[in-house]
Amino acid sequence: MRNETKIKVMQAARELNYFPNAGARMLRGERTRLVALSSPMSDETAYGDWSPFFFGVARRLRHYGYDVLLLMGEDENEDLVRMSDSGLVDGVLLLDVAMSDPRARAAKTSRVPVASIGCPDDLDGVYAVDLDFEQMGEMAVQKLMKAGHRHVLFLGANSHAYEQGVNFLIRTRDSVRICAEKAGMRLTCDVIDTGDADEMECVVERAFASDPRITAVLGQVGLIAMSNLKSALQSRGYDIPKDISVIQLGAFGQASVMNPPLDEIPLRPYATCARAVDVLMEIIEGKRRMSEQGTKELIEVKYLSRGSVHDVSKGV
Repeated sequence: MRNETKIKVMQAARELNYFPNAGARMLRGERTRLVALSSPMSDETAYGDWSPFFFGVARRLRHYGYDVLLLMGEDENEDLVRMSDSGLVDGVLLLDVAMSDPRARAAKTSRVPVASIGCPDDLDGVYAVDLDFEQMGEMAVQKLMKAGHRHVLFLGANSHAYEQGVNFLIRTRDSVRICAEKAGMRLTCDVIDTGDADEMECVVERAFASDPRITAVLGQVGLIAMSNLKSALQSRGYDIPKDISVIQLGAFGQASVMNPPLDEIPLRPYATCARAVDVLMEIIEGKRRMSEQGTKELIEVKYLSRGSVHDVSKGV
């Protein structure tokens, strides 16, 4: 059957709400040795942040003798359906997955297995692999609580990112809030726009006006914003870590270049992507069954201690 005919048949099946079961979808001919990577692109895409995930996928796929086909059209959901029906790929990986993601919902009707790098709300038909961002938030709060900090500023990323449903930002933020409330920590929350020097001066001013007893900051922002935060704190007479403790969350492990170096709980793009590829390969090779209800697998986070958290418990 020609690819054009195959796509038309599958489209008709979708319109009739008929889909073969998961086992039948795995009955395939010769493998293509291609995996599609569905990755939304826009003018707002931060390519420096995106590239470790892309190369993490590509490098691990090469280990299995596979190549990656990047899907970056404006309609990622349509791309996924078209590629699944075409028979050109053996599987699909989803990248930059939002909390409510139409690609994840389309996965349950896919003719090829789908693994997600990121955990959407709807897991049906998807094997999702992601960092444990709930653990990230809990670990950060526990670290500060153990060091005696009870008044903390949580500095979030651009508000637009949360509105768009950026997965790791929302899950980490929500975990920090929940754990802080359970621990009896007073949490002052703010977000940034650009993170430039003037804005960070305003952020610090607002935070201490709201709670003059703040002794620590959890920053869910990049290095430039963290550097400007440090300068804004210093302009008010606060030195890190003597006067205020700082932990960076969800960046790329580069806060060691700060002066002073900052503690952080970073993203782990290579570990996350490698595991997602491994799982997809196991499904393609018939070594793992695909659950109709979907599966979630979380990777443990790591705390990088560099001395930017000061123990104030003796003074509490």
